[in-house]
Amino acid sequence: MSNVVLIGPMASGKSTVGAALARKLGRPHIDTDHFFVARYGPIPEFFAEHGEEAFREREAQVVAELLDSPRPSVISLGGGSILSPEIRQLLKNQYVVMLDVTEEQAQARIGDATTRPMLTKGGEAPVERWKRIYAEREPLYRDCADFVVSAAEATVGHRVDTIVEAMRKGRDRTL
Repeated sequence: MSNVVLIGPMASGKSTVGAALARKLGRPHIDTDHFFVARYGPIPEFFAEHGEEAFREREAQVVAELLDSPRPSVISLGGGSILSPEIRQLLKNQYVVMLDVTEEQAQARIGDATTRPMLTKGGEAPVERWKRIYAEREPLYRDCADFVVSAAEATVGHRVDTIVEAMRKGRDRTL
């Protein structure tokens, strides 16, 4: 049995959907951002002190460690985790679900973006930066994903049901 890994852009609902999916599957839910914070402190402060490159290195270590856990889990990755070639390689042995989101949905969820360091740098409006980051990463998300949950499936419950149905139809070994 493998992990179910949720990937996608910032504000796509990976943490919320991951927790609900884990409850439905009877598995633990692990949010890599929360794990990172527990180990290294708040992400915005880590970014400010050490920079993005150091953050990505530590993030890749955390993700690799969590994906290697012997207990199958639902794991929500940070939006930029897929930038790491190492992580993309590790995801090949997992059941990977991309949660998609529209610009309008993301804008409603990111607010002032103070807890999202990738959206607060460069002087751009957070939603404009989000759009640019999403455009750059979308091909990686789609390449890594075994299944994509449409942005039109906006409720948490519907997203969870869609994922479970896709798992049953596709790769039953993940259940």
